Amino acid sequence: MLVFVAAALLPALYWDQGVSTANAVKQAGVERLYVPPDQVAAWKGQGFDAQAFHPAKFVKVPPPGVEYKMDVTAATSAPWVDSNGWRFARDGSHTYYYDVPWRKAALAPAEAYANGVAAVIHPDARDLTRFGKMLAFLKSIDGPALPAMANVGIIDDGSDETGEVLNLMARRNLLYRVVAAPDPTLDLNIQIGSPDFSKEAAADPFAFATLVRQKLTDEKRLLRLYGSDVVLGRLNGDAAHVRVHLINYGGGKVDGLRVRVRGEYAHGTLAAFGVPRVALTDYAVSDGGTEFTIPTMDVYAVVDLKK
Repeated sequence: MLVFVAAALLPALYWDQGVSTANAVKQAGVERLYVPPDQVAAWKGQGFDAQAFHPAKFVKVPPPGVEYKMDVTAATSAPWVDSNGWRFARDGSHTYYYDVPWRKAALAPAEAYANGVAAVIHPDARDLTRFGKMLAFLKSIDGPALPAMANVGIIDDGSDETGEVLNLMARRNLLYRVVAAPDPTLDLNIQIGSPDFSKEAAADPFAFATLVRQKLTDEKRLLRLYGSDVVLGRLNGDAAHVRVHLINYGGGKVDGLRVRVRGEYAHGTLAAFGVPRVALTDYAVSDGGTEFTIPTMDVYAVVDLKK
């Protein structure tokens, strides 16, 4: 993992448009970037912290987003969220590389940052300004790292089948971590092939995620979202402070997202990318949980909850 990316886990830019675009990169607010090896000296001469990009040093992940697939039971187009969170849960120790198409230059860095992994983003040249705006937003909310929160453990055998289970659990906002052995501090431990979680059940990841939710129970879920099928959440926190990461994979704004977090927190503040001066509404603390509504959000929002 390269030092300047890992220092703050802020995403970096890979830019192959040539040093003639230096002014545009500066206007986007980007100071550190990866460039083709033969361009490093020229970019440094323009005052940038430039590093040579060598693809073999990175793990490439697919662009995040949403596909709409036909749901034959409902005769509608059901959203399928393409998220890399489950890949990072398996092993987040790498530096990842996103080669993203137009209009994804904000989503990719938000996903990487929310998952606490180092990443380099190669956007469409038309998206440079939007990448810069997301980078500025991430800098504005960045702070000391908080541990990832989860109350489900899953023993990962590395198989494609288990990968699909991890994917579906993430899409259901069932917060888990990969463990080497059952962890008694967690509310639920999953070992595929055990009596409670058979391999036959795991062959249908959709049904398996429902089984996990039933065994965990909704009352014990750390995070529950209402009002969107395309927003995924993550929690980081300690005894006094929880940060809620909300990533909108859908491509358009989401209005009226209702959020419930397990635990009672007296104070909550919202920072939403691209939506200035928005605040939490209908804030309520009761029955061991904290609920609030986000009136509108773009691709990424962060809520800080404190006792």
